[in-house]
Amino acid sequence: MKRKDMIQFYEFVEHNFMFRQFNVDDVLFTNYDCPLLGSPVDYYAKKNYFCYVFAGGGRWKTPTEEYVFQAGDAAFLKKGPHRVYKILNGDFCALLIFVPDDFIASVIKENCAWEMNTTKITPTDCVIPLHLDKTLKDYFDTMMNYFTLNAPPSKSLLKIKFKELIVNIATGGHNPELADYFKEVSTNAKKALKPIMEEHFLFNLKLKEFAKLSGRSLATFNRDFFKLYQTTPGKWLKRKRIEYGKYLLETTELNINQIALDIGFENTSHFIKSFKAHYKSPPLQFKKMLRQQVALQSV
Repeated sequence: MKRKDMIQFYEFVEHNFMFRQFNVDDVLFTNYDCPLLGSPVDYYAKKNYFCYVFAGGGRWKTPTEEYVFQAGDAAFLKKGPHRVYKILNGDFCALLIFVPDDFIASVIKENCAWEMNTTKITPTDCVIPLHLDKTLKDYFDTMMNYFTLNAPPSKSLLKIKFKELIVNIATGGHNPELADYFKEVSTNAKKALKPIMEEHFLFNLKLKEFAKLSGRSLATFNRDFFKLYQTTPGKWLKRKRIEYGKYLLETTELNINQIALDIGFENTSHFIKSFKAHYKSPPLQFKKMLRQQVALQSV
């Protein structure tokens, strides 16, 4: 079994005649109505985006968490790679608002920098669920209504509405995790390497893509990476994926093919060979030994 190519999500959505959309500066606002084909689906978003689900649903998986979003739920997904599973019958329909870091940073600095305490920023996952208080719920409903108008709203109005969303979350107090991410992008062009690597090690990204996500040149990324981990990115990624494969063998009933794909290996045979080299036994034998140990402990 071989891994499918990653979908370039923003490029797929932008100017797609299937979706009605409005574009203001670098912010894209679209009514996304499309089935999730296959499971799982790996995709790359070059911009952050808000996702407000109004039909269907999906399950997003990260190395540490699983997030289920159904109709009426909303989330913020950071730029970079993501993995989603379809969980409900029917199409996946959502309001998407793509916003680059630069736009978020400019709104924060212009409108509420004095209210943002930057002394402590809590690390956040690449998927951040939103708490929808009445104000945010009304906001998304209002934005949805724009698609029912005979003529699109003015660009100046849309820009004000986009800024309203950023300021609301930054200062409203109901979504502290996302407010922390806004703090981070408004104060640091160069992001901490460790959370970038821990969030995305399962995906087959090129090193230059890891570097870009961290706000570094490739040379600076390699230098900073070695300072942090005392090894090269390639060696670290291989070891990290194999260790995560061991974790999945210990904690799930996934088959070897699925584990190989889930942890970023191009094919199963490569995973088996690498796992055996690291743990001195192939994954199936390792799994068998685990079961035998459990059986003995239960006697």
